[in-house]
Amino acid sequence: MNYYRLPFPYIYYTISVVTIFFIIFIILVAILSLWGVSNLIAVLGGSPPIHTSMATSYEILKKTGLKPDDTIIDLGSGTGNIIICAVRYFHSKAIGYEISPYPYLISKIRSIFLGSSIRLHFASIYEARISDASVIYLYLLPKMLLSVFPKIKKEAKPGTKVITRGFPLPSWQPIKRITVGREKTKIFIYQVK
Repeated sequence: MNYYRLPFPYIYYTISVVTIFFIIFIILVAILSLWGVSNLIAVLGGSPPIHTSMATSYEILKKTGLKPDDTIIDLGSGTGNIIICAVRYFHSKAIGYEISPYPYLISKIRSIFLGSSIRLHFASIYEARISDASVIYLYLLPKMLLSVFPKIKKEAKPGTKVITRGFPLPSWQPIKRITVGREKTKIFIYQVK
């Protein structure tokens, strides 16, 4: 009786492929877990993650008059489209605050090539230092806007432009309202007095 013996390199190769697939599987599970935890943190924190496309980000910043000498702070910066767009197309300085790990990591990776004009903080919007801002951008639900409103009134310097997407700030009269994007999103622009 003849038995065919597998050569050692073939067995080694088989183990290597299985090991590689196992490692890939573990990485995917880790990414999905991080994404799930991030969404849970965002929802429990009061504002679920809502994406703003680069095209809409560009249109918002263009129509609100962002200038190269501006410093924009995005409270709840997500994957970073607003701050990346501000640096890349308007040559402004940009600072983002994000508490959910997955969008924070995505924005951190995306911003690597933008140099020192962009800073990201893995922190709550309530920990943000907004006194340096000439523009503050918010895309938050009304409950979150209501809770961050006193911080903006107290810490933002006079003349600071505040831009909210989708929802107006409570008891504050906008200086301008615009509509942007294919989805016809309302943008409210305020100025700190």
